[in-house]
Amino acid sequence: MKRRVYLIVVVGFGVAVWLGGLLQLQAAGDPTKGRPVYEKYCLLCHGPQGRGDGPEGQLMKPPATNFRSPESKAKPDDVLLKAIREGHPKTAMTEWKRELSEENMTNVLAYIRGLSGGPEKGF
Repeated sequence: MKRRVYLIVVVGFGVAVWLGGLLQLQAAGDPTKGRPVYEKYCLLCHGPQGRGDGPEGQLMKPPATNFRSPESKAKPDDVLLKAIREGHPKTAMTEWKRELSEENMTNVLAYIRGLSGGPEKGF
């Protein structure tokens, strides 16, 4: 009986670790797929290198986020993904959850992290 319980616990733990790894891979997104999304929806404000210097971003009050700033690089992925999904009140950053799929938002985040060299990322 003890062996069976031990086996169930070990297998269950292994499955949980495997599923957790899959979820992390999904959350990481695909920057290659994120690039065209960024170019279509984000570039005008955030600029080609994500510095917040796009033609529209410079005119905004407050200005568009510079993804290369230390503050932006330090933000966890879930915080940035929430900003993409829900926008920022009292700024020009609109919510994208009605326009973009969850996969597209995750992919564009991966592309942004690549531009910014954010936490353990960059290209």
